[in-house]
Amino acid sequence: METLRQVQSFGSFVASNRASWLVFIIILVTCCSSLHIRARPLIPNSPFLSIWNAPTEVCTEKIRVQLDMRLFHLVGSTLKTSTEQSITIFYANRLGNYPYIDENTAETFNGGIPQLCSIEHHLKKARDDINFYLPSDEQVGLAVIDWENWRPLWIRNWKSKDIYRQVSVEFVQQKDLSLSETQARTLAKMEFEAAAKSLMLQSLKLGISMKPNHLWGYYLYPDCYNYDYKQNPHNYTGSCLDIEIERNNELNWLWEESTALYPSVYLETALRSSKNAPLFVRNRVQEAIRVSNVSNSTCPLPIFVYTRPVFTDFNQEYLSQDDLVNTIGESAALGVSGIVIWGDLNLTLSVNTCRTLDSYLRHTLNPYIINVTMAAKICSQILCHDSGACARKNWNSSDYLHLNPENFVIQMSRNGKYSIQGQPSFQDLQRFIEKFYCRCYAGYNCEPSVDINDIHYINACISEDICVQVSLNSFSNLLIMPYGMITNNSPQVSNIQYSKFDLYWLGVSDHKSHGVFLFFH
Repeated sequence: METLRQVQSFGSFVASNRASWLVFIIILVTCCSSLHIRARPLIPNSPFLSIWNAPTEVCTEKIRVQLDMRLFHLVGSTLKTSTEQSITIFYANRLGNYPYIDENTAETFNGGIPQLCSIEHHLKKARDDINFYLPSDEQVGLAVIDWENWRPLWIRNWKSKDIYRQVSVEFVQQKDLSLSETQARTLAKMEFEAAAKSLMLQSLKLGISMKPNHLWGYYLYPDCYNYDYKQNPHNYTGSCLDIEIERNNELNWLWEESTALYPSVYLETALRSSKNAPLFVRNRVQEAIRVSNVSNSTCPLPIFVYTRPVFTDFNQEYLSQDDLVNTIGESAALGVSGIVIWGDLNLTLSVNTCRTLDSYLRHTLNPYIINVTMAAKICSQILCHDSGACARKNWNSSDYLHLNPENFVIQMSRNGKYSIQGQPSFQDLQRFIEKFYCRCYAGYNCEPSVDINDIHYINACISEDICVQVSLNSFSNLLIMPYGMITNNSPQVSNIQYSKFDLYWLGVSDHKSHGVFLFFH
């Protein structure tokens, strides 16, 4: 029987010579012939990445509150002065001459509408901006363009964005006074969409050509506009309307040129600990998965799902454990490449906000990231031999990649370091096989497993000191243990003096399966 390959050390990707990274990124979006595949991980042996995108340096540098970012694979700030980061977000005023209209004052910038934007001047400034924020040609990371003032499809510029349609109609009427209202709107639509497409595509192509080691895409693309959970809370399904799926198909030109997708699953308080939240999230992520296969079904784009640690309409309240399951947990279970946790200066305004963030990281967010990242890693070893990522067999189910709380505890010592104690049971591994399947990485020689008897060794590490290791001998003994018991072959667990710890239950309600115990020294 074939033995599971051991995981390379967490730090091995850092030691790789930089010249190899360009080849790696090219392979990441290079085609292969396998079925049920997913884009290769940006960081080797990391099926699910956690990425931090918030100005937390304000807490550490100015307010002197140290925040633990060690569990995040990539960390980047949103501040305008921050450069050379592993994740960079290009807002409207940070990439070229983005045309937009102030919806409150009607003041226009850079022509206001795409038709009046000089592509030549825009690309010249965009080149300078890219070189400023991403000076290195060798650095690997994510490059996210965040242009939200208007949408490239005419029909989607509704409500306050209708001003772009109005100004576009006025523009064509100024050029030809003989046009009827219908003719003017038809022509304005054609000109607007053509100019918007050109601006977005040429900006994207410029970034990819200049910094190919970064994965380029637009924030909030794709979107499926399944926001009717307020109007229809009792019968909400989260489904993306057929018309919105058709409209996303009209954006195939964008999916074909992007090298990553960055959908968003930000939560409002209306979805706080709500049964509608996972429906909202999983349908949006599933639409991104569909779109990722549009240009070539054998070469899907990597998907990094944007989420927030707080609610969009009440940024002083952090997401609960249930809310994290409904966002991060949903994304991981669907098999995406990772999540990006975005935050603004509201997180770091004062000593109090920094301390609140610190407490949230230590007690809630970091332990959950350990939970889901480790579960994804173990599942990848079991089902994919480290050559793919696990995804739900039934995408619209409530099956999650979680560690079993009856078999695992997460500890945090007084110096703030985390560790995992425990081992998976036979039933834990069987559950992965029953509920998940392997999506092989593009370009990998991947033969998914379906037989637990093929498993001889598990060595899953998500950092240098957070590992779960099960040898052939201890695992054989483990298989005969009753479900829910921690094997005696784990001396660290059996020797724990529980009276010396404060116990925190990282609760996950029954329908969401497994949570994890967290102990503090």
